[in-house]
Amino acid sequence: MLNVFAQEKELLIIGTMHTVPSVVSHSYKPLLKYAKGYKPEAIFVEDISPEDTLSLKNFTPRFLKLADSVSQVNIIDEQRFQILRAKQLSDMDSCDFSFLANAYLQKRDRANHTYYNYLKTYGTAGSKKPQRRENEDLIFPLAVSMGITELLPVDDHQTEPEYQRAWENAMEAGKEGDNLILVKLIKKDNRNCIWPAMWGNLGKYTNKPETLQRYYEINSCRYVTDPNEYSRAVQQLWDGRNMRIAENIAEQLKKHPYQKSVLIIGAGHVISIKEALAQVYPELKVKLMYD
Repeated sequence: MLNVFAQEKELLIIGTMHTVPSVVSHSYKPLLKYAKGYKPEAIFVEDISPEDTLSLKNFTPRFLKLADSVSQVNIIDEQRFQILRAKQLSDMDSCDFSFLANAYLQKRDRANHTYYNYLKTYGTAGSKKPQRRENEDLIFPLAVSMGITELLPVDDHQTEPEYQRAWENAMEAGKEGDNLILVKLIKKDNRNCIWPAMWGNLGKYTNKPETLQRYYEINSCRYVTDPNEYSRAVQQLWDGRNMRIAENIAEQLKKHPYQKSVLIIGAGHVISIKEALAQVYPELKVKLMYD
């Protein structure tokens, strides 16, 4: 019976551009429309779990320092926190949003701290002007429209310093031919995205199979024809990070009854995470925008 239940679960992965230029400030609109039509019950985001201290130290040390310093002087009203967590967004006011933003800060939960800061600032109606970032223009409006009160952070940066060093060394040690391949891949992407960007479809372009494949090859050094120890390290570290993200997603899905969920993450992760999920959670149906 449990296997049948697991097979019914589905995850949509949407690749994003993170921050976009002001000239294409409405790029997230098509993705938001598509995600709303999917009607997810849960939203997984590219942020770090509060329990993952090493990743917080590696990637958001200032946030970690702020969270810990605030928690030393403030005590969370845990009873109020649990009461508010059970409420609908429409039943809360700006004071509630402010309380939750501070509570999630003290709990080291950056994803929900920024979510409730956004709600404190703009309310459930959201910002009238695009903010040009995936959180404010895609994730937060989607969460509000679905009535989702808590985002699920699943990112992992445990090997971030090693990945950055390996990438820098791979670029320095790369053969001329491989470096030319990288330049061509980047130029091709810049050229191919012009028309979609002009017509407001940059988000859809980002999720096309050939675009996802290009980002996947770049981020993991898979474009390299003459691998060296550094390019192999980049690939190993990139795949390892995405495997841990997939494990975080699988852990959440297996302990919650969500039937339809969405992962919103940088486009370069999409293919690697899909492959990793096939290993750690083969019963899960993984869907991409162009499947």
